[in-house]
Amino acid sequence: MSVFCYKNLDTARHLGTELKEAREKKQFSLPEVERLSFIPLKYLQALEAGDFLLLPKGRAHLKAYLRKLCDLYGLNFENIIYKFHCEDGFKKTAQDQLKNKPSHLHHNFLWARNLSLATFILFFVGYLGFQIYGITTPPKLVIFTPIEGQVSARTEIAVQGATDKECHLEANGQEIKVDEKGQFNTTILLADGVNTLTLSTTKKHGKTTTVVRHVVVNDRNAQKVSVKNLGDKAF
Repeated sequence: MSVFCYKNLDTARHLGTELKEAREKKQFSLPEVERLSFIPLKYLQALEAGDFLLLPKGRAHLKAYLRKLCDLYGLNFENIIYKFHCEDGFKKTAQDQLKNKPSHLHHNFLWARNLSLATFILFFVGYLGFQIYGITTPPKLVIFTPIEGQVSARTEIAVQGATDKECHLEANGQEIKVDEKGQFNTTILLADGVNTLTLSTTKKHGKTTTVVRHVVVNDRNAQKVSVKNLGDKAF
């Protein structure tokens, strides 16, 4: 039920003044009232000063404090509560409680912070996944030349291709240099007949890719050499 009251209260009889006069009439000091009522001194001072913003926020606490003071001072509790209502005691404490709630700006700050945190986590997980993929995936190895089963009339052949950067590349156990783009170009000596070229590229984490090429060398009649049944072998 709403409480209706007149605002033109006599300043001399404001709630704080009435509580103070009642205390002094009983010849109590504020520390004595604190000891007898168990109400903190700062709340007793706030009540007598009419500074309701310093009071606790719960209505139950306020009513309990006022009831204890009424019992101690011999005041009528209903009159004191009525006057507390008229001086907007409960409204002021409620407004102060609203001030302590997070503002719209604070909500925006929390939202932006959480979004940034989520973005960072997604970026970190993506980066970690990319690193794991790079570690667990074997390196690429593409051989441009020679092709499988190539026939040559010369005992040397160009070996060209591409692999991942920073890989260790070997051809038949012989190291081949790889440039900053992962490309390589070298010449390998062959023997007369069927030659097997085994090219292996290894990442720094140990993953290896191997490609085998067969090259036939016949410096007398290279065109008549059959290279059937020679297949690609990639490991």
